[in-house]
This record gives sequence, C-alpha cells and structure tokens, in this order.
Amino acid sequence: ELLAEKRAALINQAVTKGLDPNVPMKESGIPWIGDVPAHWDYSLLRLAAQLESGHTPSRNRPDYWVSSECSIPWFSLADVWQLRDGRQRYLGETAEKVSPTGISNSSARVLPAGTVVLSRTASVGFSGIMPVPMATTQDFANWICGPRLTPDYLWWAFQAMRPEFDRLMMGSTHQTIYMPDLRQIKVPLPSIEEQARINNFLENKTSGWDSKQSALLRSIARLQEYRQALITAAVTGQLDIPEAPQ
Repeated sequence: ELLAEKRAALINQAVTKGLDPNVPMKESGIPWIGDVPAHWDYSLLRLAAQLESGHTPSRNRPDYWVSSECSIPWFSLADVWQLRDGRQRYLGETAEKVSPTGISNSSARVLPAGTVVLSRTASVGFSGIMPVPMATTQDFANWICGPRLTPDYLWWAFQAMRPEFDRLMMGSTHQTIYMPDLRQIKVPLPSIEEQARINNFLENKTSGWDSKQSALLRSIARLQEYRQALITAAVTGQLDIPEAPQ
C-alpha cells in the first residue's frame, strides 16, 4: 500500500509539476492540478485531443461478429478485467473482433493506433493506449492526440487523475462519468520534448517499484496460504504439537 501511494504521488508530481524542483510556478486554477511550471500551458483536453465515443454494432447480426471477415479488434470491459492492475500501458489482444461490415453499419469507428482509451463505466478511470487500430464499446471515451500531446504523457496524466475521476462519477449502483463532464476536463500541457522526458523518468522510476510490489504481493499470498494450511493441519490433528512444560 505504501509503494502504491508513493507511486501515485510521484506520477502526480511529475505530470503536474515537471522534473525541475526550482522552476518558477504559476496558478492553474484547476483543483486537481494546482500550481504548474510558469512556462507550461494547460487546456481543456478536448482542445489537444479529439474525443470519440465507442459503440457496439448489432448483436443480432452474426456476420458482424462470427464471420471469417471479423478482423477488427474490438475493446470491451471484458478486456479491462483481464488487465485489472491498470499498469499495462498498451492494450492486449481483444477477446472479440468485429467485421468491417459491422463497423460501416453502426456508429462505431476504427480508431488509429496511439488512441488513448478511458473507461467511463464499471472500471472507471482505467486507461490504455491502442497498439493497433481498434474499435471500442460505448463504455469508453477515446482520445486521439493532436500535435501538442503525446499518448504516453496523456496516459500518465490519466493515472494522476484517478481522484478526479472518482469525483466526476455519477450514480449509486451504476457509476458513470458522462460525456459532457469528460469534455470539460483539463490537463497540463508541457512541451512535447518535456512530455517525453517525463515519460522516460516515470518509466524508469515506476518499473522498479512495480517489480517490488509484485514480489511483495506474491510473498503475502504465499504467507496467507501457509497460514491457512498451518491452521487446518493444527485443528485436524495433523501436527505433532508438543505439550507445554509443567
């Protein structure tokens, strides 16, 4: 838990404050961002990236889903659940593929490689980058980065925005971030060169912590298994428990 907290704090610091602790700062007026370096810009995300919603072609048409023409990866919440830790930046192979006919006869779009997806329902806040052209369900807001924004930096920014996504969620049983709210989110915008430096810094720093956290989680799981096995053996008489000295 401490490693996870430290990781989140590092990402937030790098994404919103940069890597130079001595740089002059200015107010952004955006609560989740706070002060930013004076030479940075900040903007509505939709002005730096094109927002696209996903869509699901009709399930009543087998030729859309199970024909030999189904070749377009189609990313859904089922694929998110295979990536539950949320730290795999690039999306993996999808469980389903859709046909070009299904795409052309629906509101779905094939989005270019490099598009950053953001789950707005169920696993709210999950994000990833498309490694190849894909389509998605309507559960995702998809961002095609323009010349002022790199997919890698936007992915890190989404990691830093988890508390902000929690604030934007609506609904008691089925929590969702609605598209009008997504159109209003703002992000810091350092130069492309500085975005690349931030990405490289965070890659190097977090990779070691992620390895440590994975090792700790494996150790905890083994200790829990050993504890349970020890209790079971003791209460079923499988252990030779010495008598206490008189």
